[in-house]
Amino acid sequence: MQNLRSPVNSAADEPSAKRPKRPRAAQACDRCRLKKYKCDEQYPCLHCKKNDLACVYQGNYRERESSRSANYVTDLERKVEELTSRLRASESVTGTSPHVVPAAAAETTPCSMPNASTPKEIIKLSETRAESAESAENEINEFNHHTNGVEFHGSTSSAALIGHLKKAREPKGQEELQARPADYSLISTLHNPSFSPSYTAGPGQMLSIEQQNYYFDQAHIFMNGYFENIHFIHPFIDKEDFLVRANDLWFNRSRTPEPSFVALYLSILSVGSLVRVWDEGTLAGLGRFEWSRKLFAEAQVYLNHLKFSNDLETVQCLYVMAKVCQNELNPNLSYMYLGLAVRTCLSAGFNREVPSPGENGQRAGWISKTWWGLFSLEIEMSFSVGRPDTLGMDEYHNRRIPPRDDSEFAIIPWMIDFAQIIRRVSVQIYHSRISLQEKLQLALQIEMEMDRWLARLPEKIKPDIGGYRLSRSALRDPKWARRQRLVLGIRYYNVKMLLFRPFLSHFTRKLRHPPTELDETIDKCLDSAMKTLQVVHDIYRVHTFFRCWWYNTTYVMFATSTLLLPMSKLGMCPETMPLLRSVEMGVEILEAMDESVVARKSVEIIRQYLRDFRATGAQQTRGEEETPTVETAPGQGFEVPEWAYGFGFPDYSFDGIARLFDDVGGLPMLDE
Repeated sequence: MQNLRSPVNSAADEPSAKRPKRPRAAQACDRCRLKKYKCDEQYPCLHCKKNDLACVYQGNYRERESSRSANYVTDLERKVEELTSRLRASESVTGTSPHVVPAAAAETTPCSMPNASTPKEIIKLSETRAESAESAENEINEFNHHTNGVEFHGSTSSAALIGHLKKAREPKGQEELQARPADYSLISTLHNPSFSPSYTAGPGQMLSIEQQNYYFDQAHIFMNGYFENIHFIHPFIDKEDFLVRANDLWFNRSRTPEPSFVALYLSILSVGSLVRVWDEGTLAGLGRFEWSRKLFAEAQVYLNHLKFSNDLETVQCLYVMAKVCQNELNPNLSYMYLGLAVRTCLSAGFNREVPSPGENGQRAGWISKTWWGLFSLEIEMSFSVGRPDTLGMDEYHNRRIPPRDDSEFAIIPWMIDFAQIIRRVSVQIYHSRISLQEKLQLALQIEMEMDRWLARLPEKIKPDIGGYRLSRSALRDPKWARRQRLVLGIRYYNVKMLLFRPFLSHFTRKLRHPPTELDETIDKCLDSAMKTLQVVHDIYRVHTFFRCWWYNTTYVMFATSTLLLPMSKLGMCPETMPLLRSVEMGVEILEAMDESVVARKSVEIIRQYLRDFRATGAQQTRGEEETPTVETAPGQGFEVPEWAYGFGFPDYSFDGIARLFDDVGGLPMLDE
């Protein structure tokens, strides 16, 4: 996308020999913007004060800025007093000259303050905190009425992106948020109520599973659903060994089956039944989700019996159960299971190159694959919910990384590299206290690192994106290579979109003409979102199996919410029409996944935004003669509608969302 700009005249920035013109207000009040007065940006501004009118800034911008400035002054005064008192106390003990700061005083300086605390440094620190605070505004910490627990979803989560989109449509800012009923929450709305595993059963259920011969009749179908699909993306289970041990279960070759392997076996059946293509309606009277949830709960029964066993099968089981939760679109539960898997690995020393009892060369290789596969998934999953990972410092982990060969396991070291990039995006772009310009430079460096990673990928698994085209025929590539190529391409576009999304958010929040560098990052963000949807849509048309990888819903919602953000601000115009086509493509993708209750809810949310977006186009057409012409930036070929400045926003409060789901059946959830 090019030239996605807001209507602020940039002519004032051009050099002139005459008296320089006063630059247009970066954030004029609503009345001055409507009347085209020169606003002095005070609160209240000169025109409103002169005419005794209420001075209103879009989203109460000026009130927030005034309040924030006051907080800064108070905070700085408190810090100066604290430092002064500490300096005097140190002087009274050591008799040091008041012009020299004693070493003791330097050591006791608060961590948030530099030792050489000049006014400029203090001001810069405050500015960086403001940048961090703006990122925190998009975070969500809400009560989930289905689980009776509080859930936090950070600024890189899909829930936070949807919440940010809704906030952008609410003109009353914090007042609107405070007026919302406590009964509604976005987390509750997007929760999947059908996936609520019960862990109350005990030894009796374990005996029942044994008597049913561990679901021998369905086991081969479900195992194939796993090993022919997600196993290729996370290849950490020894398929041959697994099948041998499964046969021992079926034919009672072991009098005392290991509970940790039975738990792993049941979890594999659970995820396999969830992600396989179901040509039949039911098997033994149960459908896809009924089988998956039943087997998931039974795997948990065996885990409860184990009571935190530190063996490889327990780690792998927790890993697979996290994948079940991820594809059930319950990111909170997935994050919890991954955390248990990480802690089990660390407590067993699987992250360290230390020989352990019963660990031969072959088993050590599978421990390595499991640990490093867990490492990359933990960072990816934590980023997708906007939370810190639980891996600790990389220096702790000296376990040998699987080789970068031509096998299906070579994806593991490449995903480790990509996970490190994801961690940089999370820490340096979303949670760093640096200026926007510094973040921009870092983002461009990370983008180059991503492109280097893409260029270095082996030909067999390198996605056919960007400037990279396969130099050979891929028709005879093994199935695992084709699967890995698809997933790596989607992940590349998804992370690139999130890398540049803060700059798109900055533009839509300020509604002013961005500098050239920032304009380019906005284009990259929107382009990555559109390509994410295009790639997924193309795969769906060709590969039926990919429609059963339910986690794709998250990628689609990331992309569509990103495109809807400028659409909701700028309205229907030539620049946003390509975005509309991509969002409609996202709706088509989600409609193909209508077995998932969360996918159905997501479709309804997007459709509501699209209805409002098209309605603004109709309003523009009807009121074209009445609406005053808005001065545009050079090269800009469209008029921004009046509502883009804060007038007449649709109802996108929590009440509005709740009414939406009430209309389609059930408040605040849809029933399966």
